[in-house]
Amino acid sequence: MEENEQTVTGQTPEENATTADDIAAVREVVLRAHPDAVPELIAGTTVAELLASVEPARDAYARVVASASTGTPPDHDQPIAPSVPAGDAPAFLVDPDHLPPVEKIRRGLARRT
Repeated sequence: MEENEQTVTGQTPEENATTADDIAAVREVVLRAHPDAVPELIAGTTVAELLASVEPARDAYARVVASASTGTPPDHDQPIAPSVPAGDAPAFLVDPDHLPPVEKIRRGLARRT
């Protein structure tokens, strides 16, 4: 049967096998051809799997871009942590009566410089 496969394809089964290096090279080409895709989502062990992962990766990228431009998070089920703009945070006050003498001296010298 090996002889028959060689005549049909012109190559032996070993020559038809795609190596990991070949898959990595094809993945690099796919990544360069589709900069509008999430690179981590383009994966597979065959060329067909790599090509099939392009559309979901492009869709994910489009969702992220859309959510970033509108300011809404992509996952609406997750609660959004409140944020305090810089400069609006409450001041951290320390009662000097509770500080050790060495710390009082250090803070007093730091004010002078």
